[in-house]
Amino acid sequence: MVSHSRIRKFAFLFLSLFYLSFSFGHCKLDLNNPSDPRSRSFLETAIWNAYLNSRCIPDARGSFSLGTGNTLIVPLSIRALRSGNTVVTAVTQEPLVWNGNTYGIHNNHQNSALNGVVFVIDRYFSRILWLDYIGEMSYGVETWAHPDVISVDEYSNGDLGFFALVNGTGRTNTLNAKTGTLAFFLSRYNQYSGEIVWQGYANKDNTRFSNKGYSMTVTPSDQMAILYQGISEASTPTIDSTGLSYPGLPAPATSSNSSLASQKEIAIALVDGSGHGISQKFLPNTGLSTEAFFFKSYLDRILIVGDTFNEFASFSGHPRPTEARGFYGILNSSFNWDAVSYYGPTTASTTYKTQKAILNNEEIFIASLIDQPYSTPNTIHLYQGSSGRRNYQILKPDQSSTSLLWSQYLGTTGYNVPDVLPGNLIYNNARGEVVGNLLTVDNGTPFTGISPALISGSVQYALGQARLKMNPSTGAFNQIQLYEGSSDVSGNNGRFISNQAEVCSGRMVTIFNLFNSFSTITTARWMEVSTRPAAEEP
Repeated sequence: MVSHSRIRKFAFLFLSLFYLSFSFGHCKLDLNNPSDPRSRSFLETAIWNAYLNSRCIPDARGSFSLGTGNTLIVPLSIRALRSGNTVVTAVTQEPLVWNGNTYGIHNNHQNSALNGVVFVIDRYFSRILWLDYIGEMSYGVETWAHPDVISVDEYSNGDLGFFALVNGTGRTNTLNAKTGTLAFFLSRYNQYSGEIVWQGYANKDNTRFSNKGYSMTVTPSDQMAILYQGISEASTPTIDSTGLSYPGLPAPATSSNSSLASQKEIAIALVDGSGHGISQKFLPNTGLSTEAFFFKSYLDRILIVGDTFNEFASFSGHPRPTEARGFYGILNSSFNWDAVSYYGPTTASTTYKTQKAILNNEEIFIASLIDQPYSTPNTIHLYQGSSGRRNYQILKPDQSSTSLLWSQYLGTTGYNVPDVLPGNLIYNNARGEVVGNLLTVDNGTPFTGISPALISGSVQYALGQARLKMNPSTGAFNQIQLYEGSSDVSGNNGRFISNQAEVCSGRMVTIFNLFNSFSTITTARWMEVSTRPAAEEP
């Protein structure tokens, strides 16, 4: 029998020979653009990525624990890379030990309350390749911070792009200087060595942008698209026609609306693969606030999921203007809306909060919190409790049209579900399931309205979790597994899932939050990043 490794080597050799024969027959391929099909680099990148994608190790096992347990560590995002490596982001109150030191590969740790940290684990899960501190982030990261507090995405050649809001001392050897107390740090790193390809700061008047609701994605053209939330003045608001200040970045093609005091509107800027600005514009809205929680490049479009208090220009249908409701929108390559849909009830004083979203297999899935029922298509699992009871809600819109395909609720008739979602929605390709790790009600009350045959396990103590497995086509719950997040009645010695991603063939990489005492959860933690063979995933 031919081994998988020999098959991979043969495939790589075949692609290489094909490339060489094609190159000799087309000697005019002298471009150097990985996103241009006519370019030599396009073929080189395609061959390299085909080789990297064949290197899945479904049986890898490993674990890394970081932190002493004496200070705050907030795990953020985890991303599986095409090479099989894994990149992790976090915010830490103490220097983390890597390679025998606590200063990181570029000695960039700043003596502050909190530092943003990024590190890459090799595909065998045997070692951390490099670790670096991207800047001081002491302005007030929330206890349950959104993963995009440090955004990370991958360029076509495997380089990593990072984007975060930082304060403290600006770095040296940057494309431009950091001028304000707060500024967006953006950079490109070599995935394997940790070498900085370029780095710079997108500056702005500190009073005119929010420290929330920002993100970054790398487009198929190897351009970095960045999103942030601009704010108008607290009195006598004026239109923002300046946007971000960054090398090569022109004034916004579309200014903000700024019709209300302290109005929050989202804006987008585009930076090329060498770190030079291309364009920027606002996506104005007449409502009090628009905030994005998902920002992803897909083909020649940008997909955005978030909450908004009113309608975007030319796209009606907001169920309750002046109140927050969810939205999913598609931007074309010119950053104009192609489609927008709004989700949520028309009921007054509804609390609606979008929390997470994923894109996988050309499908979008959204997790939200909601305290009022409303009619949605293909709802198998109904809203639990009376009006005002907080439920989880998981939705699937059509990826290309934004219309809602199905929506499912999860809650209890007598208690609110927690108001945070520290776990994540992920897609297990090997099983063809959407998986979510959600917090349960602290007193152990089980979810109601679910067939007993679908629920296993139990929860007694604080920060219990539920592993939710769903059919992506219908939204039906395949299974809900309840398990303890803390090990004793006082809530001490806790260990719960903060985030998770699939690396290959069903093998997951998971970030755990750990703490000694529930009473000091906001000040004393450490984190663990681990993986196990796909066959052992519950």
